[in-house]
Order: sequence, then C-alpha cells, then structure tokens
Amino acid sequence: MIPYGRQWLDDEDIQAVTEVMRSDFITTGPKADKFEQEVAEYTGANYAVAVSNGTAALHLSCLAAGIQPGDEVITTAMTFAASANCVLYCGGRPVFADIDPITYNMDPEDVRRKITSRTKAVIPVHFAGQPCRMDEIHQLAEEYGLTVIEDGAHALGAEYKGKKIGGLSQMTTFSFHPVKPIP
Repeated sequence: MIPYGRQWLDDEDIQAVTEVMRSDFITTGPKADKFEQEVAEYTGANYAVAVSNGTAALHLSCLAAGIQPGDEVITTAMTFAASANCVLYCGGRPVFADIDPITYNMDPEDVRRKITSRTKAVIPVHFAGQPCRMDEIHQLAEEYGLTVIEDGAHALGAEYKGKKIGGLSQMTTFSFHPVKPIP
C-alpha cells in the first residue's frame, strides 16, 4: 500500500516527545506555549493558538469571527473539504468563488461578485502554498466589513510581498499533517 503521507522523525524528535510524555503536561504546558510563541514570531502574527488539527483551527476561526446561521462565507472549492465545512459547522453557508486559471487560487474579482448583505467572511486558500492575491482580498474585506481567515495549511513559510503568510490577516490557520510542506 502506498501511504498518503509519511513523516520524517529522527531520534531528537522522539526524545522530545518522550520528555513531554514523562512530564506533567501532555496536551498543554511549557512546550505548547513555546511552540505557539515560535509560530507567532516566525509568521509575524501577534498570537498563535495550537489546536488538534487544521479542521479544528478553521472551525474555531469561524466561531471567533462570529459566523452564525444565515451568514455566508466566500471560499474556494479547490481545497480540502474543511475550508467549507468549518462554515457549515457554525450554521453558515459556504459560497464558492471561481479560481484564477493560472494560480488555481481564489479570484478576487469573483469574490466581489459573490458578496451579498449576508457575507461575513472570506476564506482564501493558498493553493499548494502559493499565496493568494491578498492585497485585493484585504481591500474587499475592508470595503465590505468582512473578516479574512486565511487557510494556510500548505503555506507555512510562504511569503506575500515580503511578509510571511500568517502575519497578514485577522486569522490564519496552518496544519502540521505529514503531507503539508514545511520549510
């Protein structure tokens, strides 16, 4: 069987896990705090919060953005289901914008066409780690009072105009699943 993903762990990684497992903190504590601080520093974000996975991060971001039944959130279908499901978990309705045929990223012009009075947020997905046209997305968000939640699951380390993904919008989510590229 061909594995979907494969992690690379060395003895130092295994030792670090063993230290945590023998400590008083398995799911929180100083290692989690350090991880959050280092991710925030690396991306240029003010804060970082570690959760169980990328889907949970998107769901919590929608909750933090106040997505409720009847709200619409514009995203792309060119991604994993979590980018739309997180909206459904909150009772909202995902609205799919078309993609740019060259980058496969969300097309900001189509985002504009999809905005209604019910639109509360935009979830751009940095397809294959290639950053979306964030200036245009931020301009739309400011014009219409929308929250931007970047799905950066494949974009940890990517940069947009000299700034790391993770430090551009109100919220950005990452994933550390083995198939995600991490520099």
